[in-house]
Amino acid sequence: MKRIFFSAFLFFSIVLLSQPSPAAELSGRVFSKGAPVANLTVAVKGTETKTKTGPKGEYKLDLPPGNHTLIIRGEEFPVKVESDKTSHDIQL
Repeated sequence: MKRIFFSAFLFFSIVLLSQPSPAAELSGRVFSKGAPVANLTVAVKGTETKTKTGPKGEYKLDLPPGNHTLIIRGEEFPVKVESDKTSHDIQL
């Protein structure tokens, strides 16, 4: 009986731990010389994830928690995305 209980516990632990991390939403605004910049491409280096800044320089990306590098018009900005951080403004 102990063996069955232990096997079931081990199976469900592996299933729960192997679930992918939930995506975190990262949003913010891109500024240059204090003014918001529209129509810039904000991409995540090494992925297909990208978006364009809106009229007020705003952007929004869904990313897994971790370290990422954002590319904006060829510029690279190292960004660390944490599960409790959901906003990151950028000054060019």
